Amino acid sequence: MSYGNQPGGYEPPKGGGYGPPGGNGGYGGPPAGGYDPYGYDPYAYGAPPPPRPNNGMAVAALVLGIVGLFACGVTSIVGIVLGHVSLSQIKRTGEEGRGMAIAGLVLSYVGVAAWVAVALLYLGMLGLFFGAAYSGV
Repeated sequence: MSYGNQPGGYEPPKGGGYGPPGGNGGYGGPPAGGYDPYGYDPYAYGAPPPPRPNNGMAVAALVLGIVGLFACGVTSIVGIVLGHVSLSQIKRTGEEGRGMAIAGLVLSYVGVAAWVAVALLYLGMLGLFFGAAYSGV
């Protein structure tokens, strides 16, 4: 099947289109010899340093702080201890995980405070109930 010469169609430019590569005009390629005019050598600094590891105690403090919100605050006490120990280790060794340690501390303290408040409220309600029962009111 031949389409032939269509009216109003595309005709190749006169002179054969684009010139040969490296011809006159244009920007051309980089200079010979590997010289970069901007002074940037991607291999000058070597490989990037390996990433710093996360502190395991910071991860544990965060997990125990979250679990402590639902487990009567028992694990929150351990989360508080691990959070403080991990912060001191992070400061000393330069490991990652400071944010996790702080979040674990905050959640652990909130968990302990919430469960202490629940226990006091429960004991107060028991006191009111048994106090009213014994007073004969």
